Amino acid sequence: MSVSLGGFLFIKDAIKYDYCVKQAIESMSGVCDQIAVVDAGSQDGTRELLYVIDDPKLTIQFLMQDQWNERKGKQKLSYFQNLAAEMLTTDYQLLVQADEVIHPDSYVAIREAIETGAEGFLCERVNLWGTPNHMLVVPENRQPCSTSVVRLTKRGYWCYDDGESIAAPAIADYRNRIKIIHYGFVRKREVMKAKIINMQEGVFQISHDPKLDLCDTFDSTLWFKDSDLEPIDFEHPPIMKQWVLDRL
Repeated sequence: MSVSLGGFLFIKDAIKYDYCVKQAIESMSGVCDQIAVVDAGSQDGTRELLYVIDDPKLTIQFLMQDQWNERKGKQKLSYFQNLAAEMLTTDYQLLVQADEVIHPDSYVAIREAIETGAEGFLCERVNLWGTPNHMLVVPENRQPCSTSVVRLTKRGYWCYDDGESIAAPAIADYRNRIKIIHYGFVRKREVMKAKIINMQEGVFQISHDPKLDLCDTFDSTLWFKDSDLEPIDFEHPPIMKQWVLDRL
């Protein structure tokens, strides 16, 4: 019997903050046997967006807004991810955040990895910046999000802290073959400032970055210059082509 794999994520207000959640789910469907999604009380049409996704692998749990509000601090992100993970019944689990997509060239490596029986695997995460066709190439300590994340593990391990990774022992053997593309910094510029402030103040409960006060519409050059970027060295997944065109 082949080893089974479940993908999971949570989402809150995908339409308001321009998350590519539909494509994130589609990218998991290309390699997973089950997909579990938690909607943490969206009130912007996200529920209706999720309702119309026709995928027999997909199970969605809709929560009330109060359940989102009662959780405080950055740990709320891992809390809702873990609620989604609890819905799975597979041997392995794969975490994708709602503004990320698995590159389809990674599917073979993902399946090879879980056949090894290891507890967990490091994956590469690419942070796009400026435009969807550019990626950050700064050292890890300057990256806005980690570029090495534990996202593929045996089921039963849990996300922790701000939900970037799963707390499992992980090997790096497949890191360069499992690519997760992070589109979170190249969403529509007109919502990017509000999204960051919501995350920093509403979730992390810290003051928002003062650089945001220097622009009405998000200006990516306030953080990184052209010398910090390189053109992407891969093709966007087919499911992201129109999304990317709409944000260039």
